Order: sequence, then C-alpha cells, then structure tokens
Amino acid sequence: MDKSARIEAFAQELERFLPTGSSRYIASFIIEHVVHFTVSKKRKTKLGDYRHPFRGQPHRISVNGDLNQYAFLITTLHEMAHLTTYNKYKNRVKPHGLEWKKEFQNIAAPILSEIELPDDIRQALTNYLKNAKASSCTDDRLYRVLKRYDKSTLPTLETLKFGAHFKLNGKIYVKGKKLRTRFECQDVSSQKFYRVLGLAEVEHIEN
Repeated sequence: MDKSARIEAFAQELERFLPTGSSRYIASFIIEHVVHFTVSKKRKTKLGDYRHPFRGQPHRISVNGDLNQYAFLITTLHEMAHLTTYNKYKNRVKPHGLEWKKEFQNIAAPILSEIELPDDIRQALTNYLKNAKASSCTDDRLYRVLKRYDKSTLPTLETLKFGAHFKLNGKIYVKGKKLRTRFECQDVSSQKFYRVLGLAEVEHIEN
C-alpha cells in the first residue's frame, strides 16, 4: 500500500474520533512523521501524551478515546506540536515554552482556516492559542466550551452546594470554599485538603 492509500485508510479509522473534515490532516501528519499513534482508554492524569524516539522506537502519541471530537482534535494537535518542537530543538527548550506555543499555532492554523468548526469552538481555540497552556483543562474558557459537547450526565463540582459530599476517583470529599477556578475540598477518609477543579465531573452523594 502506497503512502497516499495508507493516509486515506488511517483517516477513515480516525473519522469517528474527530470533527468532519479533519481526519485526513491528522492522518497525513501521523504518516509523514512516522508516528505510532494510539487511542487510549481514559486516564485520570492526562488527556494525551507524546514520547520522542528512543532506543529504536518511533515518535509516539496517545490520546484518550473518551474525549468528545473537539477535545480529541485539540489534544492531538497539542501532542503533534510537541513532536515538531522536539524535531527542531530536541530537549533544549521547555516542554510548553515559547517554541512549543509557536509550533502549536502553526499546526492548528490549517484546522482554523480550512475545517468547519462550531463558532464557540473556533473562538475558544483561537483565544487559547494566543498563550497555550500545558493542558486545555487549565484554560477555563476553552474547557467550558469543550464540555458543552460532552455526553456525560454527571454534575460538575461547581454546581454542588458548599458542604456537599461527592465522589471523585473512588474517594469521597466534602466541598469547601472557592479558590479561583478550584475548590478546597476535604478527603473524608484522610481529612486532608485538596484543590479540585470546579469543572471536574463528580458523583454527588446525598448527605
């Protein structure tokens, strides 16, 4: 199978994870850069991951398969930017420094100019790229827009009342005071306090 055919075949596999019209762009990048691309199960600590070539292994990118199509796309672009940053600078620059931000802008440009996206997604992504952060979850405006397209029916922490009990990652917490975009919450078992993102999906437990 020639390269063009491989790109088309891979694009078809990616279509169910990505917005209409974007799969070929992603597939072309993956094939051109010889990337081992994996759709992963949900991970608690990250949405995606990039690993540079090491001991005969090629570039590796993994993205969580439970993400909605727009979050999947943005996370994939994020990791692709890590790859091109590594190719240009190796490990001489910060992981999410100015060089990576520039690469992210360049990689996302064709998506913004050529792919039809909902207006709220397009605007949020455009604003985010002006000063991209380590994760889309840490950009409150982008994260809120992306969550509009989630299918989850779980409530977010910010919608619960002060003092409410909730379960997150198998542990039970009590919601405390607000700290900017996070809330100070106490682990019922250990009595320790943690800062939990207000937009975190939680399981409400009736007191």
